[in-house]
Amino acid sequence: MIGIKKIKAGALQFVLFIGAIIAVLLMAFVMLSHSHTLFNKKTDITIDLIQTTDRGMTQSFEQPLETGKTWTLLEESTIGIHTSVQKSFWGMLEKRTVVSKKGKLKFTKTGLVGHKEENRAALYLQDDNRPMVIAGDAKINGNAYLPERGIKIGNIQGFGYSKPQLVYGHQRQSKSRLPELEKGMVGQLKQLTASGFILAGNDLRLKTGAMVKNGFQQETQIIQGVNVDLESISLTGNIMVWASRQIKVFDTAVLQDVVLIAPEIHIADGVNGNFQALASEQITVGNNCNLVYPTILAVQETGRFKRNMDMSSEPSLVINSGSRISGTMLFLTGNDAQEFTPDIKIDTDTVVFGELFCEGYLELKGEVFGSVYTTAFIAMANGNLYLNHLYNGRIDASLLPMAYGGLVFSEKSANQVMKWLY
Repeated sequence: MIGIKKIKAGALQFVLFIGAIIAVLLMAFVMLSHSHTLFNKKTDITIDLIQTTDRGMTQSFEQPLETGKTWTLLEESTIGIHTSVQKSFWGMLEKRTVVSKKGKLKFTKTGLVGHKEENRAALYLQDDNRPMVIAGDAKINGNAYLPERGIKIGNIQGFGYSKPQLVYGHQRQSKSRLPELEKGMVGQLKQLTASGFILAGNDLRLKTGAMVKNGFQQETQIIQGVNVDLESISLTGNIMVWASRQIKVFDTAVLQDVVLIAPEIHIADGVNGNFQALASEQITVGNNCNLVYPTILAVQETGRFKRNMDMSSEPSLVINSGSRISGTMLFLTGNDAQEFTPDIKIDTDTVVFGELFCEGYLELKGEVFGSVYTTAFIAMANGNLYLNHLYNGRIDASLLPMAYGGLVFSEKSANQVMKWLY
């Protein structure tokens, strides 16, 4: 007879414990494998979302988008991604927001857009039935649209033009009007600088030493007052500063992507940053400032700005010596009866990387690496005034990067992302 051997309870517990551990490990392995598979699928979908979003932005450049309306990208695959594009404005720059969705996953990209010119002209001078005169150390490098009477050598205070060519590029005939800017951008500038305009957003109290960052997916933050001094403060993103009279920006202020709106905007010496400054009377930029791309300095004139004791007009847009501006400068006016004084004044040792558009008189003593569009030039020397004279100023279209996106004209459309927002 075979005897029954008893197994101790401790051994059974040990076996059960080992079995449980093995089961847990197997379950963890299965879950890890499943999670890894899901993660790979989610990563693949996220990559598809990003690529579709970029494609949506690119294809939207070929569409006549309307502000506030949504354009949908036609589905090109079976992965079921829905992509939409909306056009709006930030300041006077066009903003496009692309949203791609698949199920609960969503990816959004927002960018400021402008026009990239393939064959950029250095100069467009409106034809007012008088020739352009070039004198001193002036130089035009690039194609130039000039009046029918052309360009000739002049002499100011004994300084003539001595270079072998008047224009280092092709000469073409200009028209009696400057090229027309895109209506939406111009309309934005007029609306924002109008006297009765009211901003929409959350009020933000101005505090010395504050550091405020507001993303473009959030509601706009508004700083407003009669006279606003931006000093010892850091403002970044979706923030507007509005004053009924004047805004002053000091060199202790750090401004990134914000919009300033006031009749007068004064930027002190040594200011660094990038922002949009939109005024109805005057913008002044001090010495040795560095305003990086895509800075916008724009004046929509509503009346002649007078400050001198003799009530003569001051320039509406002044860039003082040693400053570097990367972006766009504009002076727009509906007034045809203008005084013979500069509307935009670019001082010596000043460099503008980008575009300068002036519906008036431009006094250019510094350099523009890009394009100049102006009704007329003016030169002031020793109390004398010289109409349609370019004296010592330089324009060079070849030194502006090909990828630069800037002004959008009525016969063209945005085709370049200027900056991705956050």
